[in-house]
Amino acid sequence: MTTFDPGAPELDITTAHGIVTRLPTSFPIIDPELDGHLDPDLFQKGFDDANSRLDTFPRSWARHHASTTMAAAPAADDDEPSYTRGYRAALYGYLRHSAD
Repeated sequence: MTTFDPGAPELDITTAHGIVTRLPTSFPIIDPELDGHLDPDLFQKGFDDANSRLDTFPRSWARHHASTTMAAAPAADDDEPSYTRGYRAALYGYLRHSAD
């Protein structure tokens, strides 16, 4: 017999058309915004700085900067990992959504 975990998220979504049961893999079990190690202000600063820097480059240089930075692993002794995560998130978004 399986015991019910009171901390588990609700799987049933009630709509005007009926009840939909989500599979546990269809949504994150742990809220990513509850990352205790992430400083949201530093993350946003890194994100904004990366976008500002990419805007100063011609398109091909911006793509090269983003791809070479993303190809290298972040420094293990990084003093500001939240800033780095924001910077890299902006680079990833640029590569993912920019037109060739």
